[in-house]
Amino acid sequence: MTSDIKASYSEAYVWIWLPDATEAVVAGLLTKQGTQLVFNYGRSYLARPDAISLYEPELPLRAGSIPLIPGLSMPSCLRDASPDAWGRRVLINRKLGSQRTNAAAIELDELTYLLESGSDRIGALDFQQSPTQYIPRQAQQVSLQELLQAAEKVEQGIPLSAELDQALLHGTSLGGARPKVLLDDGEQKWIAKFSATTDLYSVVKAEYIAMRLAREVGLDVAAVQLRSVLGKMCCS
Repeated sequence: MTSDIKASYSEAYVWIWLPDATEAVVAGLLTKQGTQLVFNYGRSYLARPDAISLYEPELPLRAGSIPLIPGLSMPSCLRDASPDAWGRRVLINRKLGSQRTNAAAIELDELTYLLESGSDRIGALDFQQSPTQYIPRQAQQVSLQELLQAAEKVEQGIPLSAELDQALLHGTSLGGARPKVLLDDGEQKWIAKFSATTDLYSVVKAEYIAMRLAREVGLDVAAVQLRSVLGKMCCS
């Protein structure tokens, strides 16, 4: 049984990077209406000649609140931009602070996940409290050793220092359930994946081998590196 931390947001502005654009613009507003989150496009966005639908089958370009697909509590294309299991654990750990509450029994509301996760996410969307000023939520850069230690603390439900808490922010915007962060070396960005305390075998090494085998047989896959950090494997 899970419990909810009291919601602190009632709306979120959805910003989008249009094709070939280098700056985001406001596409519309996601509003809490009872137990649902309903989206409507902004008039200025609809007036743009280059406006595109966020997802045509679900959110076609039209004025007014767009009814949800039956059975959903928010548009699925926006829910897909929300953190997955690992990112949610990081944000819950941040919200709990020094409380010793069981994090596994806590859930935040979707607007909190959208507005407090990292801005550097996969895809062309981000979520802001302002309709006029885009302020990215950026993470601090720290060492892999510190990030691994921070990830282990999150798994154990141990509060983080302000610096490590901020450093893990990028991991909240990535999909998946396993511990991970987004690294930026100034020229490239890497997703660093760490071992989990519940691993029965080296999942990180297995993923590295799978990616290397995929490249060897000619598949177009991302480059990978395997490192040992504090005696544990890290794949990026």
